[in-house]
Amino acid sequence: MLKNAVNKALSCTVIVAIVGFSAMAHDQAQVQKPATPVTPLGSAKLHHVAISVTNFQETVRWYQDKLGFRVTGRRDLPQLSTQQAFLELNGIRLEVFARKSSFRVQPPVTNVPDDLLIQGYKHLAIVVDDLDIVAAELRRKGVKFLWEPRVDEALKLKLCFIQDNNGNLIELVEELKQTKFSSLLASVYLNW
Repeated sequence: MLKNAVNKALSCTVIVAIVGFSAMAHDQAQVQKPATPVTPLGSAKLHHVAISVTNFQETVRWYQDKLGFRVTGRRDLPQLSTQQAFLELNGIRLEVFARKSSFRVQPPVTNVPDDLLIQGYKHLAIVVDDLDIVAAELRRKGVKFLWEPRVDEALKLKLCFIQDNNGNLIELVEELKQTKFSSLLASVYLNW
């Protein structure tokens, strides 16, 4: 009987040690961060995106009314015959310029894939929590959609493209959550 009790105690000790070691290894793996590559832009983050337009007031109003941006700064630059505004939404900064005699180099996009035939900056992409709800609200506000919401399984994204009042492309992106099964597997693996 004593021998059975000792064997059970040793078995429990071994199990506790294995579980404890696994938990400790898991905790250490979470604490150890991958080495950050050395680069001159090591701490860089996006500050703002700028667009140049001919209809300054209308554009500022469009971003406020349709997307919910707020104006954080506005000024005239008479030496450049230019108006400038800074808009912000959840940390996304947009700078809007309107300069007298400015002109558009390329026509507004009418087909998203064909836009890739023209080199240069393509679009502003904004992450949203629920694209279906956002798309419904934007339709209600009369926003023009070039691509209706669609799922890209390879990238695990739901996305769509809209245009602002000047024809500039804006991509709206919802990052898709893991399936319940893959979440369960990840949970079992991490807790093993």
